[in-house]
Amino acid sequence: MMIRKVILSSAMILALSFSCFAQRVTRSRQVPGLRPYDVDLAVMTREEKDSVLMVAELWKNYVESFSSASVSEEKRRSMWVDGMPDYLSEFDDGVLLYSSFRENRTLDIRKIGPGVFEIIALTSSKLPGDDYNDWVESVYRVCAVDVAGGKKGYNPFRLCNWLDAVIPTLSKTSMDGLDYYCAPGCEVPRDVAEEVAGFVAGMSDEYGFKIEEGIRYVVAPTVDQCEQFSGYLFNAYLNPLMGSAVPKASDTRFYGRAFGSHTLMSNFYDDLHDIALLIVRSCMPSAFPMIQEGFATFHGGYMNGSYESLRSSLKTYLEQNEELDFSDEDQFYDHTLPVKVGASTVVVPLESLLGAFFVEFGWKNGGPKLVKKLLSCHDYSEVMKVLGTKPEAAGSFIRKML
Repeated sequence: MMIRKVILSSAMILALSFSCFAQRVTRSRQVPGLRPYDVDLAVMTREEKDSVLMVAELWKNYVESFSSASVSEEKRRSMWVDGMPDYLSEFDDGVLLYSSFRENRTLDIRKIGPGVFEIIALTSSKLPGDDYNDWVESVYRVCAVDVAGGKKGYNPFRLCNWLDAVIPTLSKTSMDGLDYYCAPGCEVPRDVAEEVAGFVAGMSDEYGFKIEEGIRYVVAPTVDQCEQFSGYLFNAYLNPLMGSAVPKASDTRFYGRAFGSHTLMSNFYDDLHDIALLIVRSCMPSAFPMIQEGFATFHGGYMNGSYESLRSSLKTYLEQNEELDFSDEDQFYDHTLPVKVGASTVVVPLESLLGAFFVEFGWKNGGPKLVKKLLSCHDYSEVMKVLGTKPEAAGSFIRKML
């Protein structure tokens, strides 16, 4: 399927200003621990100052909970509106944003609407060595919402993803099992929406998969705005000069990312890879990540390349890298390969293509039933067992079957 690029006017830059949060933003130099600001409002009301302090306490408790064995996941989820997942909790290729080797520092807390506050935080490296000293990795933001209407006696605030706060301000186009949310000035073509909805229905028919909550497909015009909608104001790992390859790197400036189990953010209308990834995450959340990614790549391609267009590149890459050891998946997780797709160059993780090859093998030799058996695996050795081989023989198996 040909990817259709989103075309929007430059007025879209204003989309980050929530229309429902139009009242004046206030900040205060009186709140301990926050960066001082000179603002028009010299003194906050007692109520607003107390609210900022409670939001600061909530965020501090949440971040610190990741380094405390006494805080359960249930308790951590209770700090969020309706126990929603934290879209920022995975960062730097799956390493927790709140890990002990990172310092999380609150830069600002400000009121952006009635009972709604914005938290801006920074994470920097705590790794030893001068090269890592105070190296800023990301600046990001979340919301805190007063869910109890200011009821006294306890902290009424709960955390909310920035993207979840943005979504209600966007225009909505609904299809069966699929809701598009487009930034101002953008409207999803009806024929594209129908094709994507048909892809979702096809997944349901083939595998019996269905996302109970439906899919929220958020579209913004640029990679930068997608990042900002997702909550990131700065992400060092998106810099193309970084030593490691950026996931979804391409000279076509593609952005596609699945959040939780039913939300997708992209600057393309038909990001089938991440649609498939959402479906399998929702329906088989404990599946081995390599097979989840492989399922998405086999059925949805990768960026603007179909699996068929990527498969031959995998064979060539393995022929040129005979030393690769496939007995232990840790040996190839950091490998990527550039693939020419039309006039574009796409950087694809080796893990995704190998996972897609395994899913293809399952599909050809047992159909959806064997693919679902692969999705029931929890680790690499289980995958090899389903494929009828052993980890130490994985290399010869892969090269023979390609």
